[in-house]
Amino acid sequence: MLRKAEIKRETKETQIYVELNVDGSGKADVEVEDIFFRHMIATLAKFSSIDIKIRANGDLPHHIIEDTGITLGYAIDKAVDRESIKRFGYAVIPMDEALIISSVDMVRRPYFSYGLNVPNSSEFDPALIEHFFRSLAFSTPMTLHLYQLNGKDPHHIVEAAFKSFGTALKQSLEKSQTSMSVKGSL
Repeated sequence: MLRKAEIKRETKETQIYVELNVDGSGKADVEVEDIFFRHMIATLAKFSSIDIKIRANGDLPHHIIEDTGITLGYAIDKAVDRESIKRFGYAVIPMDEALIISSVDMVRRPYFSYGLNVPNSSEFDPALIEHFFRSLAFSTPMTLHLYQLNGKDPHHIVEAAFKSFGTALKQSLEKSQTSMSVKGSL
C-alpha cells in the first residue's frame, strides 16, 4: 500500500497545497515566501524521510504557517494506516548549544505540550513555531511533546526542534506487523 496523500486547503486567507510520500527519501519541494519557514519544512522532510511538496500563499505569515500545519497534518493522517505503524517515536537532538526532545504518539487523541523558550529573532516570529506544531498535532491527530533541554540561539533551538520532531515522526510511522494498542485499534 502506497503511503501518499495530496490535500488542498483554500480559505479566504490562504491557499495551501500539500503532497507527501511517507516512504520517500526526505526530498522537499517548498514554495512559501518565508525563507526561514521553507528551511524548516525542508529540515522536517530530511529528518522524517518524508517527501514533502508544499505550495503556500496567503495574506499573513501567521495564517500561512497555521494553515500549512493543518494541511500537512491532514495529509499525514490520510497517508497512514494507523493499525500498521509502530505508533511511538522520540528523539533528543543537539544543535550546538541547543538540545531538544520530541515524543510522538500517533494515537488519534490530539494533544500538544510545548516547552521551547525561543528568544526573539530577526529571522522569524517565535510564537509562530508553537502555532505550527500545535496546528500540525491537532490536525493529524497525534500527541506531541516538544521540549527544550538547553539552548540560547533562536535559530539553533527551532532547527533542532524540527530535526527532533522529524526524527520522532519517522520512528512513529515505521511499519509494524501488529496493532500497537492493547485495545486492538488506535
